[in-house]
Amino acid sequence: MLIKGDLKKGWNELVKKGNMEFLRFGVLILGKGEREVIELSDEEMGLVLLSGKITIETDGEVFETGYRKDVFSSEAWGFYCPPGRKLTLKASFDSEIAIAFAPSRIDAEPVLVKPEDVRIRRVGIWNWRRDVKDIIDSRIKAEKLLLGETVNPPGNWSSWPPHKHDVDDPPNEYRMEEVYFFKVNPRTGFGIQRIYNHEDLDEVYVVRENDTVLIKKGYHPVAAAPGSQVYYLWILAGENRILLPHDDPDWAWQKLEEPLLREIMR
Repeated sequence: MLIKGDLKKGWNELVKKGNMEFLRFGVLILGKGEREVIELSDEEMGLVLLSGKITIETDGEVFETGYRKDVFSSEAWGFYCPPGRKLTLKASFDSEIAIAFAPSRIDAEPVLVKPEDVRIRRVGIWNWRRDVKDIIDSRIKAEKLLLGETVNPPGNWSSWPPHKHDVDDPPNEYRMEEVYFFKVNPRTGFGIQRIYNHEDLDEVYVVRENDTVLIKKGYHPVAAAPGSQVYYLWILAGENRILLPHDDPDWAWQKLEEPLLREIMR
């Protein structure tokens, strides 16, 4: 479930077709002035600018992002494109672009997401406080994709209390597969990813710069090492496109205690 990061110039396909039921994912690295053409036939696409600045042209429409130094310094520029389109991406600076694909037949329009459009939520408290940033969410008409970012302060946990979304059990939970793509500050730092359930799964990985984790099932908390700021881009896809996670019953009580802790810590 762990794909080690070893990114090179050009297209780096990290999650190939067939690795997951729906998701395909990679990172495109372009030098200043370089271009990449992407043709979408039966897939929709979600894009997040990790660094740099790009122009996106599709069917005569031109979308231009601002400059982003890195994922820790400013909010994201994102882009959603429905199937049946041909896109040309041109880099105005050296640029790193995360791109996710999922099967789709939706009739929709491309959307540029600006930093001021990103919904920022301060989630949790104490050593499980983190910033969750919704980029391509329910505000955008898409068929399967949801994308966002999470930033863990050093020493803190996220996806906590541990949650999962691997079965269709409305109104308690909807099934969505997920991919995490990691950045770490400083680059020599690391985080810990655990994926488990109470049946047949319990895996723990050390995650470093540019690592990718496939989450097909199970609870999936992340911890940042002391002195390490851990970022991950999260990409979800599902038939229902409803994010309704189910908390691990062993730890769900912590969410109930958050209002009391906030009062104590005032």
